[in-house]
Amino acid sequence: MAPVTVTVKMADMEVVSDGQGLKTILGSCVGVILRDSERRVCGLAHIMLPQKQRDDAATGKYADSAVPALFERMVQNGGRPRSLQAWLIGGAQMFPMSNARLASIGDQNVEAARKALKERNIPIVFEDVGGRAGRAVLFDSEAGTVSVKTLQAIAGKGGTA
Repeated sequence: MAPVTVTVKMADMEVVSDGQGLKTILGSCVGVILRDSERRVCGLAHIMLPQKQRDDAATGKYADSAVPALFERMVQNGGRPRSLQAWLIGGAQMFPMSNARLASIGDQNVEAARKALKERNIPIVFEDVGGRAGRAVLFDSEAGTVSVKTLQAIAGKGGTA
């Protein structure tokens, strides 16, 4: 029987083992995948925003809380902190906006995720970030490979939005 592939929803995270895969769809959100190849444990956080807002309990929603929480879950499931590697995907600028801060939320998510990974000394071994289109992500935890498909941009070509 083929291993199950687990779908990770927005602002959520999952940790899998025994060859299970992980998948998600990202726009301005960032997917952070962690893997310990020897222990065959991997996890994915689907991060929406760079920094925790007030007292929101949604840990997986923010880069500054999701990366540490995913790290802890990886360790609890047998991952070794010094053996973890990271894949960083997403952070597109999905919609043209006049407000520069809003338009760059994807970039802010990427930078916040990079910072959180650096604080834990987790090397990034793969990046596919930025741009203007979303991505469908499928991570093969057994092989340690990721398939990233760029989704067609929402904005129409040649017309006005």
